[in-house]
Amino acid sequence: MSKDKENKKTKSRKKKGLLKWIKKHKVATAVISIILICVLIIAGTVGSVFWGLYKDSVNIVDPDDVDPTADQVQIAQEEQKDDDVINVLLVGTDSRDPDSDMGRSDSMMLVSFNRTKQKATVISFLRDSLVEIDGYGKSRLGHTLAYGGVGLTINTLNKQFDLDIQNYITVSFDSLVHVIDELGGIEVNLTEEEAAYYRETGMPDIQSGPVTLTGSQALAHARNRSLDNDFGRTQRQRSVLYGIYNKLMQQRDPSALLSLVNYCMTQVTTNMGVTEIYNLATEVLAIDHLTTQQAAVPADGTYQFITYEGMSVIDFDLEANKEYIQGLLY
Repeated sequence: MSKDKENKKTKSRKKKGLLKWIKKHKVATAVISIILICVLIIAGTVGSVFWGLYKDSVNIVDPDDVDPTADQVQIAQEEQKDDDVINVLLVGTDSRDPDSDMGRSDSMMLVSFNRTKQKATVISFLRDSLVEIDGYGKSRLGHTLAYGGVGLTINTLNKQFDLDIQNYITVSFDSLVHVIDELGGIEVNLTEEEAAYYRETGMPDIQSGPVTLTGSQALAHARNRSLDNDFGRTQRQRSVLYGIYNKLMQQRDPSALLSLVNYCMTQVTTNMGVTEIYNLATEVLAIDHLTTQQAAVPADGTYQFITYEGMSVIDFDLEANKEYIQGLLY
């Protein structure tokens, strides 16, 4: 048998194994599942997508060498709190954020894997949270990306919540348009209030309940904060991710997954190497009974909405949320 035929058979087996894993782990959260799907396929097609994974230039340096006012803030080195707990920050960016044409971090999700307890956790940090930002004083957490890049975002989260994040992956929400159109649209559940708003803003045929959205419609849904607040928008972002996840569940088509991953990897920036990501993903996928959980910070009952220097922000109990996060991760 030729080497090419052997490689094709190997890739085919990996893709079939992937679909078997998807079917078995229906209860996994959408964020974790999509990330692991992408990484596992890379293992079988690394030659075709390796060029698309852009290794970013944000370095990990001694805390004394960090300039918090630099355009591109470096990541302050933190000692890992537990060798068996790996934390990676997933940052969704929106270059057309209504607050600024510079772009803000539209979503910040900590993806954590605890190998001892065999659990994976996704924590969404609300971007309107009022935090202390080195070099800038108190402001919204979402402003850190515009002020100093992903390095300042990570340093702020670590300092505020006593975390040890060193690695990150960023992706633009604009990328979802092509991904969703490649899948033939996704289904989400719209409230009557949401549907009425969309009918008034360019989607005249949209109704409430389960509806299929195109890529551009899903992006508008993910960006929508006109009806409520940051909690509402975060929930809509999750509904779009679940829509992508559910569509993948329905199709279970390796070629569709491969097309999706090839595109996704051209939109990603990270300070992690392909091998590093792959080793972590395959370790997680090898677990038969992976526990998954997701949460939002600030936690229920620990915050209030206030106005600070003309901004509507979320003021929260810092110590209560530190304790909440530690309980989730460790």
